[in-house]
Amino acid sequence: MFQPDTWSLLLRLFGPPEVVAREAYTESGPNSFDHSVFNHLLRIFVNAEGYVDYTGLSTQSGLLDTYLDAIAKVDFPGLTRDEKLALLINTYNAATLRLVLEHMPIKSIKRIPALERWKAQRWKIGGALFSLEDIENSELRAKFAEPRIHFAINCASIVCPKLRSSAFTGANIHAELDAHTRDIHNDARWCQVDGERVSLSKIYRWYEGDFMQDAGSIHAWAGSYVPDAGPHARVTWLPYDWRLNNA
Repeated sequence: MFQPDTWSLLLRLFGPPEVVAREAYTESGPNSFDHSVFNHLLRIFVNAEGYVDYTGLSTQSGLLDTYLDAIAKVDFPGLTRDEKLALLINTYNAATLRLVLEHMPIKSIKRIPALERWKAQRWKIGGALFSLEDIENSELRAKFAEPRIHFAINCASIVCPKLRSSAFTGANIHAELDAHTRDIHNDARWCQVDGERVSLSKIYRWYEGDFMQDAGSIHAWAGSYVPDAGPHARVTWLPYDWRLNNA
C-alpha cells in the first residue's frame, strides 16, 4: 500500500497534470453546432453497455471524417459555453474512434504507438491543432469546472467510463452529463458498494484533485452518485481493464 505522500509523488511524475479548474467561457457567442452525424453513428454502432462495433463503424468511416472535418472548421469562439463543452467531449470521443479504426485490428488502445496515440497533435478544432491530451487537460479540465467530464470522455477501453450511445448536445449538456454519470455509478464495472467499503473506478484516484476542488473530497463527490456509501466508507480501487471496448 502506497503512503499518501508517495502516491502523490507518483501522480505528479507519471499521472495526468494537475490543473486548477475554472470557468473560462463566461462570455460566449450565440452559435450552436450540429452533432447529428455523430449521433447517428453512435446510435448504430455503440450498444447500451458502451461497446463499439468497430467493424461496422469502419464501413461508415467517411461519415466520421465528415463530422471531424466540420469540427475542424467550426467557429469555436462563436459557440455558447455549453456548446463548447459538448463539442469538446464529442470531439475527444470521435477522434478516439477514428484513431482506433486506423489501427484495427488491435486488442487495446495501448497497442497503438505512444507518439501516435494521446500526444499526437493531429485533431483540428476551429483551425487550431490539438492532441487528445490537449483536449482533455488544457481544454476540458482547465477551462470548465466540471468533473463529470471524466465520465463522458472515453478511452476505448472496457473499464474506461463507457461511451454514450448518443452525442452530447449543448442544449441539454447538464442533464446528459448527470444521467450518464449516474448510469455509470450504477454499474459494477465502475462502482461497487459492500457494507462499509466502496470500490470505485481508478478515474477517481488519477484525477483526485479535480474532484476535491469541486466537492472537497472523493467521498463527498462520489456520494452524490453512490448514496449507499456512508461518509466514512473505506475506498478501494477497481482493476482497470485496458482491453478494447469492442462489441
